[in-house]
Amino acid sequence: MAKQDYYDVLGVPRDAGPEDIKKAYRRLARRYHPDVNPDDAEADAKFKHVGEAYAVLSDSERRARYDRFGSDAPADVGFGGGFPDIFEVFRTAFGGDPFAGHSGYSRGQDLLYELPITLEDVLHGCEREVKYGHVGLCDTCGGSGAAPGTEAHTCSTCQGQGRVRQTQQTFLGTFASVTDCPRCRGRGTVVDTPCPECRGAGVHRVEETVTVKVPPGIESGRELLYDGLGDAPADGGPPGDLHVRIRLEPHSVFRRHGHHLAMIQEISIAQAALGAVLKVPTLDGEAELVVPPGTQWGTELRIPGQGLPTLRGSRRGDLVAVIRILVPERLTERQHELLLEFAKELGEDVQHHEKGFFEKVRDVLGGRG
Repeated sequence: MAKQDYYDVLGVPRDAGPEDIKKAYRRLARRYHPDVNPDDAEADAKFKHVGEAYAVLSDSERRARYDRFGSDAPADVGFGGGFPDIFEVFRTAFGGDPFAGHSGYSRGQDLLYELPITLEDVLHGCEREVKYGHVGLCDTCGGSGAAPGTEAHTCSTCQGQGRVRQTQQTFLGTFASVTDCPRCRGRGTVVDTPCPECRGAGVHRVEETVTVKVPPGIESGRELLYDGLGDAPADGGPPGDLHVRIRLEPHSVFRRHGHHLAMIQEISIAQAALGAVLKVPTLDGEAELVVPPGTQWGTELRIPGQGLPTLRGSRRGDLVAVIRILVPERLTERQHELLLEFAKELGEDVQHHEKGFFEKVRDVLGGRG
């Protein structure tokens, strides 16, 4: 398959000047940079292709040979003779990698907001107005940092690149390094009259309100992402994102287990032995719980469809009632007699003693003393 013409790759005419080629490359490199398009193989391939095209067309000797021979040129015309590192080409064109902190292209910080919700919110879904503070562009100067009526101008030290190259002679040879411009501090522009609102920073602290839509069935710990609502960087790059993390508050009755709900249901000895139909609470109100005769401690009884919905689904889980059997701490004389008779019918040997004088007095006084 023939390789696409380098001029077509950059979208420039064949008589384009060096500055036009550089502008075209910088525009396309920003668009297809791996940091902007994570896990995008197609964008990664295009990024490498435009880098290859720029490396050839920005070099006068290579360009001349390419214009003469095209892609079938001898080894050194293309990159058969040693294609330079794409990111080194990128850093050279921008005066440093803009996506690694270079002036004008760094990305703002992401923000995390924790939103507490209830089980009722999980059941029905909800909307919440979230107020949070973040770093945003200054409204007065629009992010330029310059006072109204004035403008920021290109830094004369770095020519707008934001970085400067320094060379040092040593006995091992000449070494070059690229650092942030000391005059503009990496921004590429200089402000003579700073904005009075942000003091030339271009950003300031602002309060924001966003409507968060919580879908039914959402799980605790899940994050809802709001693109571009995080902090804005001072160098004019894209803002970060806002992450809203869901935190489920404890419920006084129910515990969540996936899309099921669990609760403790206390019943008496008689209800456990004979069975019963009870009214129990649910998130929707009340429902009937059928307790079969002979129910044991720890038995789990289910009420279908009274749990929580699945995320992006209409099916609901169950309400699980875990049985606890209450043993009375005090008995009336009649209850005492009946339980003794019941034990005798079962042939059980129970420990029994007649109440003494002081026990009878305590019962009369309601257990005081």
